[in-house]
Amino acid sequence: MEGFESIDLQEFSKRDWSNLEPNTPFAPHRLEFFILLIITKGSVRHKVDLKEFLVQENECLIISPNQIHALNTESDYHGHFFLFTKEYLLNYFTPNTYFHISQLFNYHLFNPVYQLDECMMDYAKRVATEYVYSPYVLKNQIISSLFSIILYKLNNRNLLIQSHQNSKQGFDLFEKFKNMIEDDYPHSRNVNDYADKMNISYKHLNEISKRFTNRTAKEFLDDYIILEIKRKLSSTSLSVKEICFTTGFDEPTNFIKYFKKATGITPLEFRSINK
Repeated sequence: MEGFESIDLQEFSKRDWSNLEPNTPFAPHRLEFFILLIITKGSVRHKVDLKEFLVQENECLIISPNQIHALNTESDYHGHFFLFTKEYLLNYFTPNTYFHISQLFNYHLFNPVYQLDECMMDYAKRVATEYVYSPYVLKNQIISSLFSIILYKLNNRNLLIQSHQNSKQGFDLFEKFKNMIEDDYPHSRNVNDYADKMNISYKHLNEISKRFTNRTAKEFLDDYIILEIKRKLSSTSLSVKEICFTTGFDEPTNFIKYFKKATGITPLEFRSINK
């Protein structure tokens, strides 16, 4: 099924990855797709963007494209990986559905660990079974229909949180700001540039950022840049100088000062701790 894959966690963890050393799934690596990690038995501590999350039985961990993650080999756990791309969502869901589902993967706003009810666990089992054994001609449509129910029910928690916080207004602008930062941060660390591209005032963009993150637009932008630097330091072999230039800095001295001001340590010190 193009753009979607279901993987049994036990089978995956027991594969022989020695030929990929040191670039195994158990080392920090960047994702280019979406992941739902669903635990059916046991528990696992899973690192995403250098933060550790405990995922227990009947829980789900959501991981988004561009995030850094690493599998844990020490826990005894069972469950499923559902891997899927943006193209898969656009092919099998309407634009409006995609908009709502994509909010589920906004890791800037929501806790990525979700409790799953009995119905969602049942649908997850059905998706995994249909992926392997389905004899139907419309197998892909059946899987996407079952999978959409899981995504909708997961996103319902976020919609309830937004409704409770009365913060739905302006969410589309915040999403636009977030997406622009992810695409354009190497080219600008000036919030005014983003406000201009969005055709809103700096003040309005600041209000939007504070409403959803309790941080100013500048703080949110700087936090993302620091996170991206950390991702590159922990998951690539790029030198500090190379990371400096790929993240939009003109020269390493300013880059090191910027990073140390935010973290209290130098990029090399951070790498030695987290590599």
